[in-house]
Amino acid sequence: MLSGIATFAVQGRWQAAITTALLSFAALMLPPLSYLASGVLVLTTLRIGPKEGVKVVAAATVIFTLLAGLLLGQFYISGVFLLSSWLPVLAVTLVLGYTRSLAASLLAACGLGILVVLGTHLVLPDPAVWWQQMLSPLLEMLGQQPGWQLDQMQTQELLVSLSGMMTGLIAAVLSVNVMFGLLIGRAWQAKMFNPGSFAVEFCQLKLGKQVALITIVLVVIAVSPLQGSLSLLVDCLPVALTVFTLQGLSVVHAIVKQQQKHKFWLIAVYVLLVVMMPQMVVLLATVGVLEQWMNFRRYSAE
Repeated sequence: MLSGIATFAVQGRWQAAITTALLSFAALMLPPLSYLASGVLVLTTLRIGPKEGVKVVAAATVIFTLLAGLLLGQFYISGVFLLSSWLPVLAVTLVLGYTRSLAASLLAACGLGILVVLGTHLVLPDPAVWWQQMLSPLLEMLGQQPGWQLDQMQTQELLVSLSGMMTGLIAAVLSVNVMFGLLIGRAWQAKMFNPGSFAVEFCQLKLGKQVALITIVLVVIAVSPLQGSLSLLVDCLPVALTVFTLQGLSVVHAIVKQQQKHKFWLIAVYVLLVVMMPQMVVLLATVGVLEQWMNFRRYSAE
């Protein structure tokens, strides 16, 4: 089915635009489908060219606006997808197309997340307070539910904790959407026109020591007494962790391939990533950061 989507989308501008718009519209009910929509944009831009990529985005915006207006009565939703997904994906795809570097394009997606953090801190005097005001009614409603197990003080502590993390988490989610779309689109392109090349490219991914050092500094700040006065830098940490989680997955894929292990090990890692996401993100990101110096893949190959 996924191959069919890619084959249809790559046939031309309108096929790609229709596929992107329909997948994005379906993502309103099933959010992961937005990754496939982003993947279609990546595939068509890489295959047809940047000018056609811009035209696909414009056509998809028109189609989505008509769908949202006629079926939901909310034309503005297309603007949300345009700004939060399609334009960032297009920008990062251009980086991949011109540099031919998966690492550079993933770091560009990470950079977009950092820009979201910076923009939020520029617009809002105190993002944590703003999020607290936004989340307070939701937690009050949850606190009135029969199954809610936290008392009023614990609920307030949860509210404060969530409010402090929301800016970074939102930026990380936006970066993840772009990164996943980039990987899906690049994998489709490789499967259709150069089978096997994406697996090699992903297993060889290396983000660099400089970015790893920056991530280590962000971790130190996040666990130090300075976190309160350097909240902007702390909010950048989730974005950095997402890209190094992908680096960690790259290491796992490479080791499994080099050691000729059964694919069960990869499946187990991804299942754990879903079931124990916070712990696995920290573990994989740590592996990804250390890989810049330890080179686990080289030792595995020996």
